[in-house]
Amino acid sequence: MSGNSSKGVVIFNPAAGRGKTAPLRAEAERLLGSAWEWRPTERPGHAVELARQAASEQQPVVAAFGGDGTVGDVARGILGSESALGIIPMGTGNDVARNLGLPLDLEVACRTLAVGKTRRVDMGSINGTPFLNNAGLGFDACVMQVMNTSIRFVRGMPAFALAVLKMFPGFQAFSLTVTVDGGEPRTLSAMMLSVLNGTMYGAGMKACPDGVMDDGELDVMIIKAMPKPKLLALFPKVIAGQHVGHPAVELLRARRLTITCDPPQPLNVDGDVSGTTPAEITVQPAALKVVAP
Repeated sequence: MSGNSSKGVVIFNPAAGRGKTAPLRAEAERLLGSAWEWRPTERPGHAVELARQAASEQQPVVAAFGGDGTVGDVARGILGSESALGIIPMGTGNDVARNLGLPLDLEVACRTLAVGKTRRVDMGSINGTPFLNNAGLGFDACVMQVMNTSIRFVRGMPAFALAVLKMFPGFQAFSLTVTVDGGEPRTLSAMMLSVLNGTMYGAGMKACPDGVMDDGELDVMIIKAMPKPKLLALFPKVIAGQHVGHPAVELLRARRLTITCDPPQPLNVDGDVSGTTPAEITVQPAALKVVAP
């Protein structure tokens, strides 16, 4: 199917959810109709390649049927093109959809995609890797590492909470040196640093309550070192977005961050843990076209 004869392409992982999403995919195909071409991924990272190919065909919309990992891969693939990112949220967290105000209901999501209203949002970049929703280091990256590798039978916020409890006993504070927008470096003892291109991540955790995806800046949450029982008590407040003003929490906005840690910390990039600090984080304003209400 050529790009000129279709409304767009939908990229999906046929193995997602251990095959349990197949009936939902069939329903989505029915709802969208024959003007959409469905292209399956065959290996990790294949969604980026498929999205890049679809963008080169000048497909008007390249949609991700899946979770935030698939959404991020498709976004990276079409970045720099005029194709718009579409989302049919089928994942654990669906934080990108939540940040964009997209419906999580399958039928409404397909209807929104078919209408095709677009807007532009920012993209972040960490050590040269683009990210759409969030990047981070320290506690949250360790949680995502556990969540991605050893949490199998629960989803969403319960999966996040279980991962927190599982890695919590062995986690230690670290020395964080951060430079914001070329200012003076600052060193502090910290538990984590999260950079958001919106309000939430971690399956709906409202880490940066005032964050938006199209203001040309990234929102940053730093949680300073504290006794671990107090950190555990803080997380329900972070989940609800009620941590603003807490003495151990610092919220700020930035266009560029330079970060080093001692010891080096793993990096969470759109829910995938890859690499370690040091990190250079920047924003690309209005870099991506998305389909949104």
